[in-house]
Amino acid sequence: MERSLMITGYDTVLITAAPVDAGIRVMLDDLRGRWPNMLVALGGDHVGPFLPWRTTRAQVPAGAGEVYVARDAEMERRWDDLGYSLMEQAEGPFAVLYQSASQPAVEIQLNEDPYERRGFGFEPYPATLVTAGLSLVTLVTPDGDSTFSQGLLHALRQALVSQARG
Repeated sequence: MERSLMITGYDTVLITAAPVDAGIRVMLDDLRGRWPNMLVALGGDHVGPFLPWRTTRAQVPAGAGEVYVARDAEMERRWDDLGYSLMEQAEGPFAVLYQSASQPAVEIQLNEDPYERRGFGFEPYPATLVTAGLSLVTLVTPDGDSTFSQGLLHALRQALVSQARG
């Protein structure tokens, strides 16, 4: 089924060395406790059908992929009309898109002290991130500020950290 799920949404990009597919499984396994009827569609060139998480769990691709998530069949049906928007219970559909970093290095700005030094003032400064062996992970949520979207970002971040520590 062709879908137009990429029209709206708020993108947050994470960069990680963790196995993204394993992190997504951890995140969605946890979310399934709140969303027992969760439906997931896997994508690439074409987005597959939405199926129960237990059916698609083992098929989350390693390396690169697209994972579209709806709380239930009703949210999935309304996704095309409402896009990535908060629906009932202040929740909405979301997606996790991921791939290997294609550039060997990118220029970034550090807004927080990566050395966690205490007692020193900090001014943001430029740095170079060597991306060899890293993956870019884009979380597409209804917005950037809601409790729901922030909770998804926290859950994905924690799941990736747990997999990086192995």
